[in-house]
Amino acid sequence: MNRHRANMRALEIFEAVSRHESIHGAAAELGVTQSAVSHQIRKLTEVVGERVVVRSGRGIMLTPAGRRLAAKLQVAFTQIERSLAEVVGTDRDVLRLAICSSFAPGWLIGRLGSFFAAHPEIDLQLRMYAQDPELTDAVADAFVTTLPTERGFWAMQLQAEKLIAVAPAPESRFASQSLPLVTTTLDPLRLGDDWIAWSRIAGVALTDIHTGRWLQTSHYLLALEMAKNGLGMALVPDFLAARDIEAGRLRALSPARLPTEEDYYLCIKAARRDETALRAFEAWFRRQIAETGGS
Repeated sequence: MNRHRANMRALEIFEAVSRHESIHGAAAELGVTQSAVSHQIRKLTEVVGERVVVRSGRGIMLTPAGRRLAAKLQVAFTQIERSLAEVVGTDRDVLRLAICSSFAPGWLIGRLGSFFAAHPEIDLQLRMYAQDPELTDAVADAFVTTLPTERGFWAMQLQAEKLIAVAPAPESRFASQSLPLVTTTLDPLRLGDDWIAWSRIAGVALTDIHTGRWLQTSHYLLALEMAKNGLGMALVPDFLAARDIEAGRLRALSPARLPTEEDYYLCIKAARRDETALRAFEAWFRRQIAETGGS
């Protein structure tokens, strides 16, 4: 399509209409008359060759062609705004990272100093979630998630999740106690399945370590803290327990690791990977993986 045929003003006005789903709302935002908005929509309809909006009751709604065009325009205008701010130098980049709860303290935080040192121009905003967040620009610009299959997103594996069994260290006042097992498998029909699977690969008889009581929690962070405080023995991601084992606060019951098949991925919307801050963040993650092997 010749860029002169698709008047930029018409595209700008249609993008505003698509967000408001209202001629009146778009006119108010842009400071023009409703008739001017309608005129530009008619011009755009001629260029596209089909209607992009239709009447719906007292308002309007986007046609399928209109929805496709609106989605592309929203990405394009966002990119234009970011590029302008980068060239003019009036704004710092603020990169929003949504990250699941165990990966943030267990893997990311200890490494962030090198990112801040390498990219003082980028303000990193961390948003921690108990569950995998919805992959959408409304939530964040980049995501660390165990669900990397969302359409339209590029994904890079960061870390395989493997569970290690931990207990209070020998020097701890809790070490001599017979402790219950902490499980994060809460379904009553599958209670303790994580420990059953771990005992198989570790070659340990579950009856030798199970007191008959289960301590139940929904998150690895809570399971880790329960073990550190002598409440029970826990199965947690190995990277999450590494510092406490090294510091002598916890001990590993066995070198056995239980793969969960819920590995961690960096996810970025494919249409946004060329943005400066996201390129920098992706490159930093690649260096971390190359230097540490993801461990």
